[in-house]
Amino acid sequence: MKDPDSTAQLPLPSLPPKSGAQVIKLPQRHFDAPGFRNRGPGNQQLENRASNNQKRSCLWYAVYLPQLAELNQAQQQKYLNELAGLMESVSSTVSFHPLALICEIRSSLKYFSGIDVIHNKLKLLINTQLEEWELSNDFQYAASPTVTGSLLLAKAGHNALVYQKNNLRSVLGQLSCEVLELDKEQRRRLYNMGVRYLRDIWRLPSDGLRKRFGSSFVNQLNKALGKAPEPTKNYFPPPVFTTCYELPYELENLDRLLPVADEILAQLCDFLRRRDLSTNRLLLSLLHEKRCCSEIDIGLRQASRSHEHLMLLLETHFSNLTIPAPVIAIRLEVKQFDAFNGHSDSLFTNDRSINDSVGYLETARYNDSNLNQFIEQLRIRVGGDHVKTIHSAAGHCPEHASHYVDLNKLEKSRSTVSEQTTSNPRPFWLLQEPVQLSIRKGKLYHRRPISIVSGPERIETYWWSGTHVRRDYYVATEANGSRLWIYREKSAEKNWYLHGLFA
Repeated sequence: MKDPDSTAQLPLPSLPPKSGAQVIKLPQRHFDAPGFRNRGPGNQQLENRASNNQKRSCLWYAVYLPQLAELNQAQQQKYLNELAGLMESVSSTVSFHPLALICEIRSSLKYFSGIDVIHNKLKLLINTQLEEWELSNDFQYAASPTVTGSLLLAKAGHNALVYQKNNLRSVLGQLSCEVLELDKEQRRRLYNMGVRYLRDIWRLPSDGLRKRFGSSFVNQLNKALGKAPEPTKNYFPPPVFTTCYELPYELENLDRLLPVADEILAQLCDFLRRRDLSTNRLLLSLLHEKRCCSEIDIGLRQASRSHEHLMLLLETHFSNLTIPAPVIAIRLEVKQFDAFNGHSDSLFTNDRSINDSVGYLETARYNDSNLNQFIEQLRIRVGGDHVKTIHSAAGHCPEHASHYVDLNKLEKSRSTVSEQTTSNPRPFWLLQEPVQLSIRKGKLYHRRPISIVSGPERIETYWWSGTHVRRDYYVATEANGSRLWIYREKSAEKNWYLHGLFA
């Protein structure tokens, strides 16, 4: 009896470019055929073992898209990611390759009742997506028990199905060497050796091939034949979290919504912990019967997955919120995910806390996380536009070297390059109007005698505006130890002024 798997080695009949390709159904071995009438106990065990081996082996379906070569690398990756999301409808394992995608379909054959159903489903999805991108909607495909084997068959335009790994050697041997990933020198050597097809390479000793063409060349061939492991770069869909809870009755008191919100946030934190993620933006929607929903946009300065912290922010929002109608449902959606960054305490905190004073304990509890949580609550209570920060500006004149910026605007523009600042000592507190200093018996006085510590730092600017600034700045100290920032004018009467105070 003719082996039914031998028919799977042949390429499928070519079709017109726009009509789409067809795939033959997976051939099934019938052990009750005339060639298999002798069904003794030994033969039965061999048949069962062969059947189990076939079930355990993978079948990789490759989709090769040469039209993507005209796009840049970023656009290619974007399109491949979207197509990988479509291929997840038929397979849970989708891997990326240059200009190609591969998915494992052996585990899906029984569910979809054959490979032809799988191919038709993918053909419809992929062609529709390619038409939306205004690209050619025909693609090359192949299926075999190895990833590299399917890729080589698809690149060669052989819309073929190889069901058994034993048939790979004869099928791949018909392919031209052009399908291999070779550089110019390797192609020249193969041509000079008279090697045109892969079957010519099978006849050459592997040691000689490794010396002439390198280990990657031999490994590529071994992967295609299933003799070497094939690591894959699998596709993982972006995380999505959206949940909604319909209340059994209408609620007007927001405090009674807190237990429901607490349960929803607990589900969110469990979702984030399982994926080692955190979030810095949530959208909580309170749904009403005949009104637009009330939305609460919860933004965090630092990504978090702390249930207590998120609940505290939500309670603060509820304290300032007035709803137009009773609430019938509550919905939570994560707008932005972020990687989780854990915080480690000091290694010797416990030991030092025994010997140190209470002041150290209070300092140990203070960290950037506490400050971020305080600022988040402050923005909720007073409004984000009322929380400002000092931002440096490009300018030599101290009066114009910094300005107030809304904290929201500054955080949104974090990606921009910050202005360079001087490395000379500058005080944080500048006086609105410089105070003139007095000179008594050759010494400078503010409230007490002043001693110059360092300087001068000369600043000359704004000559183009008519208010020419020419000053020599010094760092000085008073008798009580406070540090001052003073300057002397280089023009007019050359008076001394106090301009700033150091912390």
